[in-house]
Amino acid sequence: MLHILDNMIWNAITTGNKDIAVLNGDVGRYRADIAPFGAMKECDEINFQKLYDLIPPGEKVGISSLKKIQYDESKWSLLKHYPCCQMIYEYPVDTYVTKNSHLIVPLTDEHIPQMLELTALTKPGPFLQRTIEFGNYFGIFIDGRLAAMSGQRMHPVPYMEVSAVCTHPDFRGHGYAKAIMLHVMKLILDNSFIPFLHVLNTNVTAIGLYESIGFRTRAEINIDMLKRL
Repeated sequence: MLHILDNMIWNAITTGNKDIAVLNGDVGRYRADIAPFGAMKECDEINFQKLYDLIPPGEKVGISSLKKIQYDESKWSLLKHYPCCQMIYEYPVDTYVTKNSHLIVPLTDEHIPQMLELTALTKPGPFLQRTIEFGNYFGIFIDGRLAAMSGQRMHPVPYMEVSAVCTHPDFRGHGYAKAIMLHVMKLILDNSFIPFLHVLNTNVTAIGLYESIGFRTRAEINIDMLKRL
């Protein structure tokens, strides 16, 4: 039996994120200004054609799969392949409060330029002009600079993704990102959802951090960023 996170994007855009998605039968995508991800209920030739028809020429779309994605190279160009660990929160920590928790503040539209600057520098994953509409982004500012941030993204009920975890290089080593992650996780749990996340399978440092706060790897998952020709 398939796990809901095996086809996480489809299950997200048809449940918890359906208000920010564009659907066409058995295919869909997030709004282009929020996230460059699309999905199919079943990954087959017919639905791939429907997805092709949904995406404007020249635009990119990220697709997730447990297996290698087969696509028509006359219609799609592979921009980047991301082999990821999909991790679920399973081992509760003793506390969600750290010495930095008092520094955490909500991030709003006024902070978007700084959020875009930080994510462009640290590359935690796609972060666009309206990605903030996923909701519940938080940050820590040091001397007026956004030092670290994190928030929520895909919401395939009952799971909620912890995303955009990043720290400016000038502020690493202080535990800022960990504090924000724990804050986001607590908010997810308080709303009766289950935190999960994705990390490149080569990022052993991040994987170690996530394991230290209760996550375990559920599956290896492929995310391919394709360009519609």
